[in-house]
Amino acid sequence: MSQIIEITVSPKGETTLQTKGFTGESCRQASRQLEAALGLRLTERLTSECHSAVEYQSTVRQ
Repeated sequence: MSQIIEITVSPKGETTLQTKGFTGESCRQASRQLEAALGLRLTERLTSECHSAVEYQSTVRQ
């Protein structure tokens, strides 16, 4: 599976960042600079597969 970082911006300006195809902590390493650029993290939701390979999602607000 390829590695993807998907950023969605709501009409209110809130952003959701979701990584796919990363294993373990590599998702956080890959998205760290993007999260910092987007602003303050309001929530973080890790999937049950977080420790193995699948997805990481974080919502940030500018």
